[in-house]
Order: sequence, then structure tokens, then C-alpha cells
Amino acid sequence: MFPAREREQDLRVKLLTLAQDHMRSVVDVIRKTSLMMEYLCNDEPIQKLEETYADILKSEEKARDTRRIIEDEVTNVGALLTNREDFLRLIHGIDRIGDTAEGVAFRILSLARAKLKINKDVAKNMCVLSDGVLHIVMKLREALLAVTLNHDTFSSKLKEIEESERAVDDHYRNLDLAILQSEMRIPQLLLSREIVSMLEDIADRAEETVETLRVLSFVIL
Repeated sequence: MFPAREREQDLRVKLLTLAQDHMRSVVDVIRKTSLMMEYLCNDEPIQKLEETYADILKSEEKARDTRRIIEDEVTNVGALLTNREDFLRLIHGIDRIGDTAEGVAFRILSLARAKLKINKDVAKNMCVLSDGVLHIVMKLREALLAVTLNHDTFSSKLKEIEESERAVDDHYRNLDLAILQSEMRIPQLLLSREIVSMLEDIADRAEETVETLRVLSFVIL
């Protein structure tokens, strides 16, 4: 019985290590998306946005490859891993964060390609929101790394994520109202609202992923 429990624990560690690799690629996608937002706000040349978006697609493909590896590992171990569904929820949650971020980046690039100018105050606050979302996702990565350390460190990271998510949510609500009250033309207004909504969605997905990670921590810590 003991060797079986030891084998299962080894599998959990292996899957968590792969999940950390997966998270690293997704953080890279978020970081580059935030950079694209900054480029847009500063009226940087379209070439810089095009190049950064191409890098995002590469990072996202790398994340997908890691996700497939994890899915194969979970499938192969079968019933030996009692909480395999939690691991699948974890990697799918991380993957959805990356997918949504790529969607944000595409819309940012669409604004730049169409030369649609955004209200300066709105653009500035979109950058603030994007940075806040990046902060949350980076904290999620730290929590994923801390889950194998100790309970106090892990709990501290979860609290930081919860506080950051509330701040992002408040900023999103104020920004969405500001966009509606702005005098931007309809195309810019609609795309801007979609971008900030998707950014807020990333923060929500990160919080959901944290809950899955919390469940996994009960059998790891």
C-alpha cells in the first residue's frame, strides 16, 4: 500500500512540474499582451505590435504542447491518480487564460491595423487594467510554485491574488463606464469594451484556477 501512495505522490509532483512549465508559457503570453497594450497607448509603429503578436502565437503554441503532454500523462496513469480530474481542471483553467489573452492581443492589433484612435484617458486606464491582470497571473504562477513548499507561503499567495482580483474588478467597472461615457466612435468603443471585458475575464479565470489549486493543495502540502 505504501509504495502505491509513494508512486501517486511522485506523479503529482511530476504533473505539477509540467503545470508550472505550462504556466510559464501562459505568463509569457500575458506579458506580451500587456506590452502590446502599452505600444497601442504610446502610438508605437504597427510593426512592433505585429512582431509581438507573432511571438504571442509562438508562446501559445508552446503552452498547448505542454497541455497535451499533461493530458497524456493523466490519461496514462488512469485510476492510479485519485485526483486526476483536479489536475485536468487546473491545466484547462491555465490554458483558457492563455487563449483569452491571445484574443485580447488580436483585438489590440486590430485597433492598430485599422488606425482606430482611442480616447487618451481610456487608453491610459486600459494599460493600468492590463498591468493589473498581468500582476494577478504572475501571482498565480507564484502560487503554483509555492504549492509544493509550505502551507503558510501558499496561503499568503492566495490572499494576494484575491486582493488583486478585487482591485482589478473595481478598475474594470469604472473603466467600462468611462468607455460608455466617452465620445469615441462606435468601432473604437465596441472594441475597447470587448478588450477590457476579456481582461477582466482573465482575472476571473485566474481566481477560478486558484480554487482548483487550493483543492490540490490538500493532498500535496
